[in-house]
Amino acid sequence: MGAPRVTPQEIVEMHRLYSELGNYAAVGRKMGRSGSTVARYIKMKGTPNIVKHTFSEIVRRGGK
Repeated sequence: MGAPRVTPQEIVEMHRLYSELGNYAAVGRKMGRSGSTVARYIKMKGTPNIVKHTFSEIVRRGGK
């Protein structure tokens, strides 16, 4: 069994931390995720369409 799924709140936090730290590995260490997982969600590359949609909705609403 793999790691638990990344939640929309975690994606928002990844983006916030990445803008602060500027490094996927550093964000991953803070969040208990791998740097490659962080990179995937920062770039939104290879993520499911529902994740992209959900994240865009969260950003549109200002993180709420």
